[in-house]
Order: sequence, then C-alpha cells, then structure tokens
Amino acid sequence: MQQKRFPMNFLVWMLGGMAFTMFVCGGILAGFYFFDTIRAYTANANLPNVSAIIADLSAEPVVVPTVAPPPNVAAGERINVLLLGIDRREGEEGPWRTDTMIVATFDPQTKTAGMLSIPRDLYVPIPAPGAGENRINTANFYGDSSKYPGGGPALARKTVEYNFAIPIHYYVLVDFDGFRRLIDALGGIDIDVPEAIDDPEYPTEDYGVMHLQIPAGRQHMNGDIALKYARSRKSTSDFDRSKRQMQVILAARDKALKINAIAQAPQLLAQLANAFETDMPPQQILALAPTIAQVRADNIKSRSIDLSMSYEIRLNTGADVLWPDREKIGALIQEMFSSKQPASAVSISPLKAEAARIVILNGTHKDGLAAMAKRYLNANGFNVVQISNAEKRDYDKTVLVDLADKPATLDWLAQRFNVEKSNIRRNQTTERDADIRIILGQDWAPPLEQ
Repeated sequence: MQQKRFPMNFLVWMLGGMAFTMFVCGGILAGFYFFDTIRAYTANANLPNVSAIIADLSAEPVVVPTVAPPPNVAAGERINVLLLGIDRREGEEGPWRTDTMIVATFDPQTKTAGMLSIPRDLYVPIPAPGAGENRINTANFYGDSSKYPGGGPALARKTVEYNFAIPIHYYVLVDFDGFRRLIDALGGIDIDVPEAIDDPEYPTEDYGVMHLQIPAGRQHMNGDIALKYARSRKSTSDFDRSKRQMQVILAARDKALKINAIAQAPQLLAQLANAFETDMPPQQILALAPTIAQVRADNIKSRSIDLSMSYEIRLNTGADVLWPDREKIGALIQEMFSSKQPASAVSISPLKAEAARIVILNGTHKDGLAAMAKRYLNANGFNVVQISNAEKRDYDKTVLVDLADKPATLDWLAQRFNVEKSNIRRNQTTERDADIRIILGQDWAPPLEQ
C-alpha cells in the first residue's frame, strides 16, 4: 500500500498554528483534536508562509478511487474520513482485516463533528467482483489480497459508501504500534473504568493469550494498557468495546488540553513520525484546519451501530455475524451525516443507497438464463447473492418480488426487465435471504451489448 507521510515542518506548523486535525490510533482512536485550546491560539499565532510550506512538500499521495469527489470545505461541504485500525504486526506482510472502522465527519456550515463506529462483524455486501457478502472488516483484507485498485483502503471506503450511502473522501490508517506511540507521547491518559475488565484470553501480538485485568475506577493508562482496554472484548462485547473506544478518544483530547500540547509540538511529532497513513492531501488539511478549529467539544457526536440496529444471526457456515437493520441504520446516518449541502454537492445515488441484495431464479427451461441475468446486473453494479432455478419452470412473464422496500432498485429492475405492475409482488418479512427476488420468464432475454 502506498503511504503518505507529512514532512516535519508542515506538521509543526499545522499543530502549532491550527490543529492536529485527525488522529487514529491502533484502530480505536479517532478524533478532531483539542478544539478549545486551538481556538485560543489561532487569533495570535505567528504562522510561517503557507505557500512556502506547500512548495516544500513531497509528492502528492496516490488518489484512492472512490464514489465521492473531494469536498470543498471552504464552500461549506461536509467532509467524511474513514478511520481504519489494523492488527499489523512486525515481520508480517499482510493483508490485514480491520480491527476497527470509524467514520469521522465534519460539517463546516454548522461547526459540528461526529464519529460513527461500525462493528467489524456487520454482514454486508462487499462491492467487488467475486467478494459477495462477508463481515465488513474483510473489505480491507480482500482489497489488498485481490489487488483491488487502490488496495484495501479503497475497497473499505467503497464498501462503506455502498452500504450506508456515506460519501467517503479520505482514509486514515493506523496500526497498534501507532496507537501506543500516541498515548505515550501524551504521557498516558486517565480513564474512569465503569466496570472491571477481566479477560482471561486477551490475544497477545505473538499469537498467544494473557489474562488481562483492569480494575474499576479511575486508572492512569500508558499506550499499552490503553490499547488493551480498548481492544478487549472476550469478557464483554464489541458494543462495550465501542464505548471504551469513545472513552479513549475523549481522554486523549482532555490530556492534550492539560499538557499544553501545542508547546510540545516538536517533541510530540518526533515521537509520532510515520505513525499513520493517509491519502488526505496537505492542501486539504490546510483548508480544513481553520474551520475545524471552531468546533466545540459539545458539538461532537459519538454513535455506534449496535444491537438496536442489527441482529445476531448464525450463517449456514456456522459463523456468527450481525445482520444490519437498514431502516434503523439509515435513520442514524440521516441524523449524523445530513446537512444542508450546496447545490454543487454530489450525493450517492438512490440505487447505491439501497444496496439491494438480489436473488435470481430461472423460471424457464432456458439453461443459463439466471447466469446471464447475474452478469448483466453485476455489470451494472448490483449485488446478486444467489442464482438458482425456480420451483416452477413455466413462467411466461418475468416477476419481481419486493422483500424489503427498495423502491429505486425495484423501479430500475422493472424498466430493464420489462416487468408489468401486475407482476410486481410484495412479500416483506423480517426473515429473508435477499431484498428483491427476480423470477425470470420466457419474455426476458439478455441485452445485446452483454
């Protein structure tokens, strides 16, 4: 994976004059960093010449392909950054699954920010050829292993866009070592542990286990203990872990305020060199910093996709996963990511927003018809999760069965497959293997351009 690392003179300016805008640590720390302190310094800071800084920067990072174009923050467009934490260990070449995925968002119009934690076991379509449905934390692994254009981060971004209709503009990736280094650079953090952690099988980085115990009450944690506190889930759950992640975010912010981190910028940055990877261009950070510095701590939302928005199910393979309740998740995303956008802003299409899962059944005796329909839909970006023969093979007309209220997808299919309204049926149920079922009839033939 090609990495972008910022030169020291630029980072010192950014931290000393505006904000160390984005951090991710060990897959759990993400945040818009010490806003209140920065605000006090912005008015009087003696900043070096910005054009000279840009001229001194190294080459631009490789742009990772994505649905969302770069936002114009100065014009008030929202910016979303996907924060990826991976379990990368010394001596390993990867690829790696993501231990944590968080979408950080900033709205310059309302001066608000937010973080949405996505559980790694959420079972969703991975929008790449041959990927099918899987845990969302496999997107980075599959993108790297299959040499997807842009690698793992690109496919992780596309997966979030495809499933949640959140435009992802950039990514930041950090491993466990980067997390520990940040917390240690701050001199550790203080956490009020609400309930004691007793994890007899905490996974160590040499692939063993250890007995992790963290008492309840206020605890001072170095980078190693903070990482263990954030990662442990054996004795609790991924949802409890998400809450602890947010605790660490706030604790790191509080510590930065207390230690006058701006005055220690050179020392901090020396310790954090090469701690993270990102494709965010320095010019974008320069445009972002003055506005993000105006965000107050009480205008930062922290949310998680939890069991109120998903269901614990067991697949036929025996794997335990989380099945998304897309209606409830959609309401959360609307709450966190909707804002009045400029007319020029580009949004995700309704088809991508619905991310429909489609089953194709051959209702005729024409062999291979379902496979042809699958190739046609795949070429148009749809997720076909299964093809098979229908119980009856005497369908004259193609039928659509709406299982999950996906109106944009249903309209597209009805037009392309020439399905009359009388042959569109609705059978919405909570237990389903797909969102829309197509039963092919004698009237359908693959388009000539296929």
